[in-house]
Amino acid sequence: MNGIRAFWRISPSRPGAMCGDWIDVARLADGRLAVSMGDAAGHGDQAAALALVLRRLLRERLLGGADPGQALGGALAEVAELGDMGEMYATAFVAVAAADGTVTYANAGHPAPIVLRSRGPWDRGRTAPGHHGAGRSLGPTGPLLSDLFAGAAIWSNRTLRLAPGESLFLYTDGLTEARNSAGVEFGPDRLVDAGWRQTGSSTPGRGRGPSAVSGVLERMFAEVAAFTQRASDDRSALVLACVPEVDGHDGDRALGDSGRLGDTIRRGAAAEQCGVG
Repeated sequence: MNGIRAFWRISPSRPGAMCGDWIDVARLADGRLAVSMGDAAGHGDQAAALALVLRRLLRERLLGGADPGQALGGALAEVAELGDMGEMYATAFVAVAAADGTVTYANAGHPAPIVLRSRGPWDRGRTAPGHHGAGRSLGPTGPLLSDLFAGAAIWSNRTLRLAPGESLFLYTDGLTEARNSAGVEFGPDRLVDAGWRQTGSSTPGRGRGPSAVSGVLERMFAEVAAFTQRASDDRSALVLACVPEVDGHDGDRALGDSGRLGDTIRRGAAAEQCGVG
C-alpha cells in the first residue's frame, strides 16, 4: 500500500551557522501530510528568527484546519503584529497532501517547485531536457511574505494530482543560485537533471521505495557541492512522493511555544539536517 511521504534535507551555509531556511512536515488528524518550506531573506540572527517563527505559525494554522493560503495570510499577520518587520521578508511554499497524491498548495513567491516524473526505459542514456521533459513547474499563487501584505487574503490555493511515478520537488535558491569559480550558477535545469537521472524507472500504479526517493536528494546535493566547492547560502530541498508505507517515525521537529522573534534566535544554529515524514 502506498502513502504520501516527505523526504528532506537542510544544509546551512556553514556548520553551526544560523539558518534562514526552514522545512516543516506534520501529519494532520485526517491522515494528510502538511508541508511548509521557506527562506527568510538575509543571513544571521534575524533571518533565522523569522524562519523559526514562520515555521511554527504555519504549523499551528495547518494543524488547526487552515488551508495553505489561509495559513500563509494568518502567519504573516501574526508576525507583523510582533513588531515592525522593516525590510525583512520571506518566500514560502505550503502544501497539504493526501494519500492518493492530491496536493493542495499555495506559493508565496518561492522558487517554483517541480513535479518530477520518473525516468522510463525509453529515457535510458538521456539527460533531462530542461523542465519540459523532466517535469513541470508550479509558479507563485501570491506575493512573498512581507509586512506590505500583512492582513491581506491574497494567497490562492491550487490543486494537482501526482501521477504514478511522479514526485513534487521543493528547493531553496541556495541550490539553484550556487556559483562555481567562473561565476556560473548551477541553475534549475542542472538541479532537475540531477534528480531526474536518479529516479530510475517506475512501475505504473506503484510508488518508489523510500531509499530511492532519498537518493534523489543525495544526488542533487552532491552535484551542487561538486559544482561550487563551497556554500555561500543555506541549501534545502524536499521531495514529496507516494511510496510504500513503512514503519518508522515521522521525522517531525516541533518548536517550542515561544512566539517572539528574539526568544527563538538561540534555536537557529544547526548542523545539516535530514528527515522523513
